[in-house]
Amino acid sequence: MIRTLAVAGSALVVVALTGCEKGAGSASCGIDALTAPLAVKQSFAEGNALAELPGTVPTAVPIRLVAGPAWRGTVASEGQGHWAITTHGSVSKEARVGFGVLVVDYHDNVLGVLAYDGHSVYGARDFGTLAIGDTVVPLLGVRISPAAIQNPKCPVFPDSLR
Repeated sequence: MIRTLAVAGSALVVVALTGCEKGAGSASCGIDALTAPLAVKQSFAEGNALAELPGTVPTAVPIRLVAGPAWRGTVASEGQGHWAITTHGSVSKEARVGFGVLVVDYHDNVLGVLAYDGHSVYGARDFGTLAIGDTVVPLLGVRISPAAIQNPKCPVFPDSLR
């Protein structure tokens, strides 16, 4: 049991350290790459799922694969309450994108989109689609304080991708 925990802990450290972007400067960036997505998922449990999309549709939005790369995405409104967010990035064959989460602050500003593996959050409203390369998945939405997920030294959603 202890050996299993040690191996799992070592794997977590490797994932945390590899989550750092080139030049970001510290292992804390890798840790942020893991804790920000957890905070976003926790927001669903805290009742912060979006009831409706923000009134303004951005033209571009940063998209981040959890603990992975980020791309610039384009946003198109597909009618009342549905957006199609698309990027021309690609995911590795090992990645299994299962759903995207539109992350919005408490002033209806879109921060970005996180692409998760696994199954969608049970009971969360579907706001459209997220397309990364050939993969198209449901788009959910959540409201969170930017301070809970953004580290200025290694942002989850870089301004350069807006």
